[in-house]
Amino acid sequence: MAALSSFGKALRKLRIDRDIMLKTLAEGIGVSSAYLSSIETGQKPVNAQTINKIVRYLGLDDKQATELTKLASESRPDVVIKPANDYEAELALMFARRLDDDSFNFDRFKKLLEDDKGGI
Repeated sequence: MAALSSFGKALRKLRIDRDIMLKTLAEGIGVSSAYLSSIETGQKPVNAQTINKIVRYLGLDDKQATELTKLASESRPDVVIKPANDYEAELALMFARRLDDDSFNFDRFKKLLEDDKGGI
């Protein structure tokens, strides 16, 4: 079993304190048990939309919600990007700002990059 992330430990404690099984929470927030387990164990990052669903499902107060969000942010891996120029830096920052935007269509963006195969 993988080591729990700080977010995973907090989520698991909140869930267990409320006598909620992993499967029940997963169904309640509309994700698979495997996905929720991978979030708890730190194998997959959690996005803002999933955090909001967890907060609502568990009925967390503002303080608990803020702490859980903070832990999720701390659990995310750092990614270092070294742009070659100001234009590349601007594009990287524009993309980074969208990472927690639930309305951004990452699948469409990924397909665009895959279809392009390096040339525009």
